[in-house]
Amino acid sequence: MKKYLSTLVILVAWQTGAYAQSMVKADWLISPQDAQVFKGEEGFNEPPALQARALMPIIEIIKPVPASDMKVKAPFSIDVLFKPHIDAAIDPSTFRVLYGALRVDITSRITKFVKVTAAGFSLDNAQIPIGKHRMVMQVQDEKQRVAERELKFEVE
Repeated sequence: MKKYLSTLVILVAWQTGAYAQSMVKADWLISPQDAQVFKGEEGFNEPPALQARALMPIIEIIKPVPASDMKVKAPFSIDVLFKPHIDAAIDPSTFRVLYGALRVDITSRITKFVKVTAAGFSLDNAQIPIGKHRMVMQVQDEKQRVAERELKFEVE
Protein backbone atom coordinates (compact mmCIF):
# COMPACT_ATOMS: atom_id res chain seq x y z
CA MET A 1 0.00 0.00 0.00
CA LYS A 2 2.84 2.39 0.88
CA LYS A 3 4.46 1.75 -2.53
CA TYR A 4 1.24 2.64 -4.33
CA LEU A 5 0.75 5.84 -2.33
CA SER A 6 4.28 7.05 -3.07
CA THR A 7 3.76 6.28 -6.77
CA LEU A 8 0.48 8.21 -6.70
CA VAL A 9 2.18 11.21 -5.06
CA ILE A 10 4.90 11.18 -7.72
CA LEU A 11 2.34 10.94 -10.54
CA VAL A 12 0.27 13.82 -9.15
CA ALA A 13 3.37 15.98 -8.72
CA TRP A 14 4.61 15.04 -12.19
CA GLN A 15 1.26 15.91 -13.77
CA THR A 16 1.34 19.34 -12.18
CA GLY A 17 4.71 19.93 -13.81
CA ALA A 18 6.57 20.67 -10.58
CA TYR A 19 8.17 17.25 -10.44
CA ALA A 20 9.09 17.16 -14.14
CA GLN A 21 10.72 20.60 -13.95
CA SER A 22 12.70 19.69 -10.84
CA MET A 23 13.99 16.50 -12.50
CA VAL A 24 15.54 18.11 -15.58
CA LYS A 25 19.28 18.70 -15.35
CA ALA A 26 21.16 20.75 -17.92
CA ASP A 27 23.29 18.14 -19.65
CA TRP A 28 21.76 14.79 -18.73
CA LEU A 29 19.85 12.83 -21.34
CA ILE A 30 18.38 10.84 -18.46
CA SER A 31 19.02 12.41 -15.07
CA PRO A 32 20.02 10.29 -12.06
CA GLN A 33 16.69 11.22 -10.48
CA ASP A 34 14.80 9.90 -13.54
CA ALA A 35 16.71 6.65 -13.26
CA GLN A 36 15.83 6.26 -9.58
CA VAL A 37 12.17 7.13 -9.93
CA PHE A 38 11.26 5.56 -13.25
CA LYS A 39 13.49 2.50 -13.76
CA GLY A 40 12.66 -0.49 -11.62
CA GLU A 41 13.23 -4.10 -12.54
CA GLU A 42 9.61 -4.65 -13.53
CA GLY A 43 9.65 -1.77 -16.02
CA PHE A 44 13.00 -2.88 -17.44
CA ASN A 45 11.90 -6.50 -17.85
CA GLU A 46 8.39 -5.81 -19.14
CA PRO A 47 8.01 -7.09 -22.72
CA PRO A 48 7.39 -4.44 -25.39
CA ALA A 49 3.85 -4.02 -26.67
CA LEU A 50 3.18 -6.03 -29.81
CA GLN A 51 2.37 -4.07 -32.94
CA ALA A 52 1.31 -5.06 -36.42
CA ARG A 53 4.16 -5.21 -38.91
CA ALA A 54 2.40 -4.20 -42.10
CA LEU A 55 3.39 -1.13 -44.09
CA MET A 56 5.23 0.67 -41.33
CA PRO A 57 8.45 2.63 -41.29
CA ILE A 58 11.37 1.02 -39.45
CA ILE A 59 13.66 2.40 -36.76
CA GLU A 60 17.09 0.78 -36.88
CA ILE A 61 19.50 1.23 -33.97
CA ILE A 62 23.10 1.31 -35.21
CA LYS A 63 24.72 2.30 -31.89
CA PRO A 64 25.05 1.18 -29.22
CA VAL A 65 26.06 -2.06 -30.93
CA PRO A 66 23.79 -4.84 -29.68
CA ALA A 67 25.58 -7.25 -27.34
CA SER A 68 24.20 -10.19 -25.41
CA ASP A 69 24.31 -8.32 -22.09
CA MET A 70 23.62 -4.80 -23.55
CA LYS A 71 26.14 -3.26 -21.14
CA VAL A 72 27.72 0.04 -22.15
CA LYS A 73 30.04 2.56 -20.56
CA ALA A 74 28.88 6.18 -20.36
CA PRO A 75 29.15 8.44 -22.17
CA PHE A 76 28.35 6.56 -25.37
CA SER A 77 26.92 7.23 -28.83
CA ILE A 78 23.39 6.58 -30.01
CA ASP A 79 22.98 6.34 -33.79
CA VAL A 80 19.53 5.69 -35.25
CA LEU A 81 18.35 5.26 -38.85
CA PHE A 82 14.78 5.72 -40.04
CA LYS A 83 13.71 3.58 -42.98
CA PRO A 84 10.46 4.68 -44.62
CA HIS A 85 8.08 2.44 -46.48
CA ILE A 86 8.16 3.06 -50.23
CA ASP A 87 4.84 4.99 -50.32
CA ALA A 88 5.47 7.61 -47.60
CA ALA A 89 8.43 9.61 -46.25
CA ILE A 90 9.36 9.89 -42.58
CA ASP A 91 8.12 13.02 -40.78
CA PRO A 92 10.97 13.94 -38.38
CA SER A 93 8.74 16.36 -36.45
CA THR A 94 6.87 13.34 -35.05
CA PHE A 95 9.98 11.84 -33.42
CA ARG A 96 9.56 11.00 -29.72
CA VAL A 97 11.69 9.29 -27.08
CA LEU A 98 9.91 7.85 -24.05
CA TYR A 99 11.85 6.73 -20.97
CA GLY A 100 11.13 3.99 -18.45
CA ALA A 101 8.03 2.01 -17.61
CA LEU A 102 5.97 5.21 -17.29
CA ARG A 103 7.14 6.36 -20.73
CA VAL A 104 8.21 9.87 -19.74
CA ASP A 105 8.79 12.03 -22.83
CA ILE A 106 12.50 13.00 -22.95
CA THR A 107 12.52 14.02 -26.63
CA SER A 108 13.56 17.61 -25.94
CA ARG A 109 16.63 16.40 -24.04
CA ILE A 110 17.87 14.72 -27.23
CA THR A 111 16.78 17.33 -29.74
CA LYS A 112 18.67 20.08 -27.92
CA PHE A 113 21.89 18.26 -28.91
CA VAL A 114 21.06 16.86 -32.36
CA LYS A 115 18.93 17.59 -35.40
CA VAL A 116 16.55 14.74 -36.15
CA THR A 117 16.08 14.30 -39.91
CA ALA A 118 14.03 11.94 -42.07
CA ALA A 119 17.14 9.73 -42.20
CA GLY A 120 17.59 9.56 -38.39
CA PHE A 121 20.06 11.09 -35.94
CA SER A 122 23.43 10.59 -34.28
CA LEU A 123 24.03 11.58 -30.65
CA ASP A 124 27.58 11.53 -29.28
CA ASN A 125 28.44 11.39 -25.60
CA ALA A 126 25.03 10.53 -24.14
CA GLN A 127 25.17 11.24 -20.39
CA ILE A 128 23.24 8.46 -18.67
CA PRO A 129 23.81 7.32 -15.07
CA ILE A 130 24.82 3.81 -14.01
CA GLY A 131 21.94 1.33 -14.02
CA LYS A 132 19.41 -0.35 -16.29
CA HIS A 133 17.52 1.85 -18.70
CA ARG A 134 14.72 1.49 -21.23
CA MET A 135 13.92 3.98 -23.99
CA VAL A 136 11.24 3.71 -26.65
CA MET A 137 11.73 5.69 -29.86
CA GLN A 138 8.78 6.55 -32.09
CA VAL A 139 8.45 8.23 -35.47
CA GLN A 140 5.62 8.51 -38.00
CA ASP A 141 5.56 8.62 -41.75
CA GLU A 142 3.46 11.01 -43.85
CA LYS A 143 0.54 8.56 -43.65
CA GLN A 144 0.64 8.70 -39.81
CA ARG A 145 1.91 5.11 -39.51
CA VAL A 146 3.95 4.84 -36.33
CA ALA A 147 7.24 3.00 -36.04
CA GLU A 148 8.36 2.14 -32.54
CA ARG A 149 11.66 0.67 -31.37
CA GLU A 150 12.79 -0.12 -27.87
CA LEU A 151 16.37 0.31 -26.67
CA LYS A 152 17.27 -1.46 -23.42
CA PHE A 153 20.77 -1.17 -21.99
CA GLU A 154 22.73 -1.20 -18.76
CA VAL A 155 25.30 1.47 -18.04
CA GLU A 156 28.32 0.27 -16.08
